[in-house]
Amino acid sequence: SVPGLVFAGTTEGFWRSERGGDADSWMVTTSRQLEINSITVHPSRPETIYIGTNNYGVMVSYDSGKTFLPTNGGYSGRFANTIVADREMPNRIYAATINTATGGGFLFASNDNGQTWRPSMRKMPSRLITYSILQDTLNPDVIYLGTNLGIYRSVDRGASWAPVWAGSSAGTDPIKKAAVTRGKKTSRSTTSSRQPQRVVASRKPDDTVRRVQVALNRAGYNVGAPDGKPGTQTLVALKRFQADRSLPMTGKFDQITLAALGVSKGDGSSAAEEQAAASLIITDAINALVQTIDVSSGKASFLAATNTGLYRSLDPTKGWQKLPYGLSIDPRTTSISTSLKQPEVIWAGTAASGVIVSRDGGQTWRQLNDIPTDAPVNTVVQDSQRPGYIYVGTKQAFYSSHDDGANWSRRGGNLPFGDFTSILINPRNVDEIFVGNAYQNGEIGGGVYRTVNAGKTWARIDLKEHRLASQRIWSLAFDSLDQNTLFVGSHSAGVYVVPRRSESISAGRR
Repeated sequence: SVPGLVFAGTTEGFWRSERGGDADSWMVTTSRQLEINSITVHPSRPETIYIGTNNYGVMVSYDSGKTFLPTNGGYSGRFANTIVADREMPNRIYAATINTATGGGFLFASNDNGQTWRPSMRKMPSRLITYSILQDTLNPDVIYLGTNLGIYRSVDRGASWAPVWAGSSAGTDPIKKAAVTRGKKTSRSTTSSRQPQRVVASRKPDDTVRRVQVALNRAGYNVGAPDGKPGTQTLVALKRFQADRSLPMTGKFDQITLAALGVSKGDGSSAAEEQAAASLIITDAINALVQTIDVSSGKASFLAATNTGLYRSLDPTKGWQKLPYGLSIDPRTTSISTSLKQPEVIWAGTAASGVIVSRDGGQTWRQLNDIPTDAPVNTVVQDSQRPGYIYVGTKQAFYSSHDDGANWSRRGGNLPFGDFTSILINPRNVDEIFVGNAYQNGEIGGGVYRTVNAGKTWARIDLKEHRLASQRIWSLAFDSLDQNTLFVGSHSAGVYVVPRRSESISAGRR
């Protein structure tokens, strides 16, 4: 509608030409990280341009495409992979998204039930992706995130974040104190005192350096042949490792870094001390986090599912204990579920061993024969009121058991095959369950399904006339105070707030 003005949306941003698209007339007016899926010009205000992006939602320009601003009420991410409602603050919602363009993610908080959103990412590294959100049952101000860089914690309800180990007194403080103490002891003589100390300690630090070099090589940070000498190549790789894992950038072999590498200090520490150091932090991706009761102590405890196995902690700031499955079970843990009524029973989903269960608090494990191992398990959910009712979503199908796992039903009535990523049980009516399907092929698949008889029969509730814009569903959550409001996290259309009016639902505001 403006003579000579041409727009182009590309995988490297929004481009604009004022000379009819001549080869030397194009300028990019957004970040090249933006992938532009669509362009719309307002029919009566041609200076207003809307663009649909792959990772930043809908953006708008009021100056004919020269500059753009985000819309969506502050919610810029589109791939919403987990949603949690604050259990005490009405209308407060947390949602995490994945940004496929930058390799990181976003965390948002809403105080008005999803109408508007604000980023909640203060002090977070840009590459952080959140896979799990857990609000502490004892202190609701404390929120834990399971991420690709380990566990992060907020003590102010999401206002700021830090790695969970940053709150541990066993972190860097003892190392700093030890260094100061050594400095004081050797300050009287700059030559005679330092040289003997280096000679006496030379063998053990070299051995530690050598094992660090082995660990760095194993982690993909090439330092060449391990020789026990902290040369430039080793120190550069060490700093890269610290940066990639969001560890303190000390460039030294400190306790936090050694723990992240799984290396003991080699200074004569006891086996117990070395184990404590090795389990101080988890830098592997955290696929799921749950809070439960430790059977032996009766105290609140945490379980973390990672690609290297399942870990337990009474205090995440002080360290973790691995719960080994045994050699025959795939350690890649995708989901965990347990019940306060039966805390000794732990259900876990794996990538290649189906579902496993422990009935003695994680000491021994058994693999279920009725859940196939050829499809990764997305989620395992145990009914909190009826612990014998267990539901499993895999990359291929949905399974349910009403007798504590003795017998299993596949699909349940008319539920189709699919990629079932989320299972939501209504706490006020446990026979009512919702599942989200992330598999979609054209008009087939995807959607939200509902059962009112604990999984015996199902009905799709996003009917064709009210179909969600993105039908690949990754996460589901209830309003913590009103189960008539459902939050639906989609693959490419953000979070939908869905008021439940009857047996079918239609999309509300985003």
